[in-house]
Amino acid sequence: MCYFDMKKQIIIENIGVSMDGGTLVLKIRKEESIFYEVEFVQKVVFSSRAPMDRLPGSLVLNEKEVEIRSELEREILSEIRIAEFGMQLEESERDSFKRMILERIEFVESEDYITVARKVGRIK
Repeated sequence: MCYFDMKKQIIIENIGVSMDGGTLVLKIRKEESIFYEVEFVQKVVFSSRAPMDRLPGSLVLNEKEVEIRSELEREILSEIRIAEFGMQLEESERDSFKRMILERIEFVESEDYITVARKVGRIK
């Protein structure tokens, strides 16, 4: 199933940064009423056995982990890379938000992403 229609620009309406050391949550709108939430989960692998809501390094769409190196992953990253910002995001903050987003995209596309996925058991 294709969540993202490459012909329609997405708008990042809101951005949340978690206090866990790097999780970034994007609230995304496409068209007038289709909303998505994309989460770039922090990539630090903690040594404690404390339960985590999300595995480190995960890319999550609407509460579900996106399969590593899948077509959906490529579509999401491609769309987010060229997304516009909604009116509620301050103009003065957009450059730093763009840098943060691009850093997360580069990580997901990197070999380090695979390394973290192996460490946390997402892939073998």
